[in-house]
Amino acid sequence: MNAAHLHITLVHIPIVVVPLGFVLLLLAILRKNGSLSRVALSLLVAATLTAVPAFLLGEGAEEIVEDQPGVSEHVIEEHEEAADIAFWCTVATGVVSLASLVALRLQAPWQPAAEKLSLVLALAASCTLGFAAQQGGKIRHPEAFSSASQAESDDNDETH
Repeated sequence: MNAAHLHITLVHIPIVVVPLGFVLLLLAILRKNGSLSRVALSLLVAATLTAVPAFLLGEGAEEIVEDQPGVSEHVIEEHEEAADIAFWCTVATGVVSLASLVALRLQAPWQPAAEKLSLVLALAASCTLGFAAQQGGKIRHPEAFSSASQAESDDNDETH
């Protein structure tokens, strides 16, 4: 396994788990369910812990793919910029979620506010992770982002 493979493997975890944590935390807040809140906040912390090595492996992944045919340096840079924002949103979500878990255990009066802040940050992280993932997919899967009209035009070019 090389850095690119590890990066791609690990990066999918926060992309899936952060939105899941957001939905569960929203339900926990609406239902005033402490157990569900603990699960959701724990998922958000775990997602952050997997985001760290995924982010750190990004540079090594870039070195592996940047010289391959069909890979655009511009597309890599767009992904890298989006990933920076997504990473820091995810880290903020994880830190606040961990604080909320501690506050929940201690029954601190500020816990509901921390929980709601975790919810807002999880939504921001979900959106930015999704965008970074879309940009990352463009690096090696441009076919997934071409328009239907472009695909039809290419098909017509091949038949003539």
